[in-house]
Amino acid sequence: MYVEQMEELLIEIYNIKNLEYINLYDILSTENTKMLVIPAILINYDGGKTLNLCAKDKYFDIYVKKIVEVYNDEKNNVREDILTDPFGYRRNIEIDERTKHVLDSGKLEEINKVYQFYFGKKSYGDSLMFQIDEVKSLLPVIKYHVKELFSLTDRYVIFDDKFSGYRDNYMLGGTINGINSNFILHFEKLDENTYNVALSGLLDKNVKLFMKISFSKDSISIESLVDDYELHSNSLYYAVGDIVKRVHEIKIKDQVISYNNEDLECVCNEYDNIANLDNEVNLKWFKLPWGALYGIASKIEEVSEVEKVIERHNMYISVFNNEFLRKEYYSRTYLRNRTATVTSNEVILDEVRKNMIGVVLDKINGIYVVETSFDDNVSKNGFYDEKLAKKYFYHVVQSNNGVANIKNENLIDVSKDDGILSNVDLLNKANLLRLVKGE
Repeated sequence: MYVEQMEELLIEIYNIKNLEYINLYDILSTENTKMLVIPAILINYDGGKTLNLCAKDKYFDIYVKKIVEVYNDEKNNVREDILTDPFGYRRNIEIDERTKHVLDSGKLEEINKVYQFYFGKKSYGDSLMFQIDEVKSLLPVIKYHVKELFSLTDRYVIFDDKFSGYRDNYMLGGTINGINSNFILHFEKLDENTYNVALSGLLDKNVKLFMKISFSKDSISIESLVDDYELHSNSLYYAVGDIVKRVHEIKIKDQVISYNNEDLECVCNEYDNIANLDNEVNLKWFKLPWGALYGIASKIEEVSEVEKVIERHNMYISVFNNEFLRKEYYSRTYLRNRTATVTSNEVILDEVRKNMIGVVLDKINGIYVVETSFDDNVSKNGFYDEKLAKKYFYHVVQSNNGVANIKNENLIDVSKDDGILSNVDLLNKANLLRLVKGE
């Protein structure tokens, strides 16, 4: 039998008592050429012991909560005399005005609203989804850009709903110039937001179309290449101010044969329920050519004549075959004018990258499973690092009207305690029905 042992640092944090000194301060750190402001707390306690952790450290959120708890218990203690406290443990806490103000305000305990919904929920270390579910979620992007590229050739490509495959290799159905065809798709996931695709069957037998799909913090990029014909296509969808632009270019042998630069149409989001599924958002929505939606929002807070804090919030929503994919990015960045003493003018205060996919597992009863994951490749704090990064959260929900009727209040948490240990367990319709009925 294996017995998990609590880490020494965590034990030390839980044993904090008799606070003597508290100091909240900021650390300036450089990461990926960007300056980061990292809050840190130094304490002296219990007769000379010292702890000093910053927001990048594991268990920082627990550390903060424990300090606040002990501080609130001990801040009004009456100074003891040498008879009642011979070792001098019980005395007033030495604390500066800024630290006192922050601890009394409770601001340090606040959790970013973008991931507040997942606080205290149980998670998995690996995804329970099948790869085919992720590939299906990208098919609208793939099909649209393949068809657009070949619209300039003598081959008229139409895809149908035929789709099958397993583990990196899949087959799509369709026609070329009216003749039935099968297209072989090889899939490679580079990270949570970057994918490579190789598609065969569009041209000669051994000629492949290579496509790279990238979801960045404020853009979506799709690059396509048919190397044998020196045919290259690049489509970029990106936020500029309060609009989303599309720049599309096709080259053959390094010569531009097609170019388009346009603003996308601003629309109402018919899937507000998905946008607000785990956090209420206020975004301006634009329609992407393959029918997906891209929401953006930015907020600038003037700190001084030379300083400002900028919030960015972007979201991608694609609904396909009554399932959905959602990708979300949020950041708070401190900006100031470049000076003789500061070489960098950008400081990341907070950054979140979240992915969500909803898959219907029981069409008859309308039962969905929703997976939410948090990217590790961000400027994360201690809470994000410990509780969210590289973690997968699951909910089941019953909807008799497809994606349009999936709502926050109907989500039911799923964990190993419910007998869901692997992706195979998610295929057990009796288990899913039991969960949605609360049995």
